[in-house]
Amino acid sequence: MVAVAAVVVVVALRRETTTQSPAASERSDAASADVVRWVETELPAETPVRAAGDVLGGLTAAGGGDRFRPQESGAPGGLLVVRGEQPPGSAVLARFGGTAAGALALVDPNPGRPTAEQLERRQRLCAAILANPGTGATGRSADVLRSAAVDARLLGLLAALVAQLGAGVADFPQPPGEPADGPPARRLLIDRVGTATVGPGEAAADRLVDFLRAQLPPFAPDDVEVTDEGVLVGFRYESSPDAVVEANTP
Repeated sequence: MVAVAAVVVVVALRRETTTQSPAASERSDAASADVVRWVETELPAETPVRAAGDVLGGLTAAGGGDRFRPQESGAPGGLLVVRGEQPPGSAVLARFGGTAAGALALVDPNPGRPTAEQLERRQRLCAAILANPGTGATGRSADVLRSAAVDARLLGLLAALVAQLGAGVADFPQPPGEPADGPPARRLLIDRVGTATVGPGEAAADRLVDFLRAQLPPFAPDDVEVTDEGVLVGFRYESSPDAVVEANTP
């Protein structure tokens, strides 16, 4: 009887030490929901996403369904959701649940790196856009252009917008959860075309949207939205946008 009681006590203690507090459980659930939302809005539907065993259940419960696969599935070219430390050589695309060890991170295990020539092309285009007085980029948007930290697909589109329409660059908004040193900017907020503002119901906004929807890949944006601040243009995440642009342009 004494031995049995001891076993019961040990089991009870183990359960007590491994059970999450209600607050920690809520944070974990919220982080899982944020990851699911990010994947739905920022990734192409065909991009595989794998998840470590300790987070897969939470993602499924948060509405992820069959969008997430076990890490062991070995889907080629996919992204990975992990808790805590990221794998060596990977790039963090988004992080939710704070910066502690329990945070969820969506990572690209093998991110594409631009060649020296591809990076130089980006730098030239960004410098030309920034030098155009009609661009009107200031503050953070100017910093992004100066650092050439713009997705090559968005950059090619922006060069055409500035040259052909005189588009004004208001901002490069970051998607939720993305770190400051994350992937190149792939969202753009345009606040005017020439001297005309581009808010809801304005003729200049309609012309701009028509122009954007007439673009061909790889410069055709995935998302176009007219907001009170201007027209928001977005591309879904691509691991090697520089290579994609190079392969599809003369």
